[in-house]
Amino acid sequence: MARARPHFVLFSESKFCSVEVINLDAPCIKVHNIPSDIPGYKHGNVMTTEYCDGLLVYVTGAGYGICNPWLKHIRWIKPKLFTCRYNGMGYDYSRPDNHYKIYGSYSNYPIMKGNFTELGSNAWKLFEVVHDTWGLTSSRCSVSLNGTLYWVGFSNKTRKYFIQSFDFSIESLKPYCTIPGKNYLRDVITLAVFKGDRFSILEQDCKTRNMEIWVTKKKIKNGDGEGVEWMKFMNVTVPTWSSLVVYDYTPSYYIDEKSHSLVFCSVNAKDNTCIYIAKGDKFHEIEIKDLVGYKTRHHTYFPCLVPVPNDDVNQHVGSYFALPKGREANDGAGEHEWDDGFFDSVKKISVGRSHLGLVFVRFEYSNDNVVVAGAAHGDDSSYTQDDDLMIDEDNYIEAVEGTYTESHITSLKFCLHKCNTSRQYGRQNGTLFVLGGGESSKIIGFYGRNSDVHDLTALGVHLSVFTSPSLRQDFTKEAFS
Repeated sequence: MARARPHFVLFSESKFCSVEVINLDAPCIKVHNIPSDIPGYKHGNVMTTEYCDGLLVYVTGAGYGICNPWLKHIRWIKPKLFTCRYNGMGYDYSRPDNHYKIYGSYSNYPIMKGNFTELGSNAWKLFEVVHDTWGLTSSRCSVSLNGTLYWVGFSNKTRKYFIQSFDFSIESLKPYCTIPGKNYLRDVITLAVFKGDRFSILEQDCKTRNMEIWVTKKKIKNGDGEGVEWMKFMNVTVPTWSSLVVYDYTPSYYIDEKSHSLVFCSVNAKDNTCIYIAKGDKFHEIEIKDLVGYKTRHHTYFPCLVPVPNDDVNQHVGSYFALPKGREANDGAGEHEWDDGFFDSVKKISVGRSHLGLVFVRFEYSNDNVVVAGAAHGDDSSYTQDDDLMIDEDNYIEAVEGTYTESHITSLKFCLHKCNTSRQYGRQNGTLFVLGGGESSKIIGFYGRNSDVHDLTALGVHLSVFTSPSLRQDFTKEAFS
């Protein structure tokens, strides 16, 4: 995953996608659609996006969506206070595990007021700080590094831009360090993380559109930033033919150090979103045809395997992501939801069928070499032992394939790691779906829903994502409904 190519994640009123730039010498882009459904919730227009160590946060007037687009996980958080501007997400680096926290603030000169809370908690903590000298401000675009939030502010005293920080470990809001460049008031100043442990600054001239890129010489450490040193990384001249405009919503960007290139996402004169690539004396501009519109929000995203935190921060199971999105039978009325939980492995699967679809499932699991029998779900009158699927000790389920109609699941097929797939249960009819992540995941549990007439109307899987069969990295949840 350390070699994963950076993406730009983009949100508009009607679409959620990621954009990948391929081949920086003769660049082209690849657009990946990302499902953004949050069951039972409408999230409205996206006002801003933030990134925190593999997790993406998008902010709307109704709350925050925290997601990992790479794993297709998402979770919705309703804000406790609507008076605060969302500043970002970080964590307490003094604790052994990352306990993610959200920070929001607002300014009532000369007092800056802030609130923060740990994910899964209903308690918001309030603090105040005098900002008469530096002019501490709320963040429009923050970065998280080692758990601490950083963003660009402007000093009323020095008339210079600077980086300010909020440290979740010591609950401190303060100036961190000054930044280089001309620092003209109307120029666009964008802060980003460089090489995973340093800062970079993009400064775009409001008149010429040209850019300077600065990076810090050494790793950024939590605490005092007085010793931070900067060096210029590159200059970018924007050609006259380019439709790039200086936009008040800062561009998203990343630096490809090996090729000495700048890749950034911004808008053109038509208010359409574009990807721009600057390498040496070459400048490329690619409009994203799949996504147009003034209200697009975007952020640089580095794909990773960080799970979305659950409501209970002590649990190891993340929130589910509905994929694909089907229609619930009878609008969900009179249906029976169930969840077997998660285990070391799945050992046995039993399936019962009718002439229309699937009406019964039961799973047998193993925990510490002890067999755990799951509950029966649905009508077992059609089940026979001939329908059992036994899974060998050195094998496991990687994915589940199937089909569904508007009312129920019609067929299932279980894909095993050792290059063999079970026979099909039921009759293939309707829309295809796949649950699971291929060779990088192992199914360790099931959950779902049966109707009053015993039809299987939903099926989900608990996944253990790992890089090798002996090394688990996190637990996730994926569902069909």
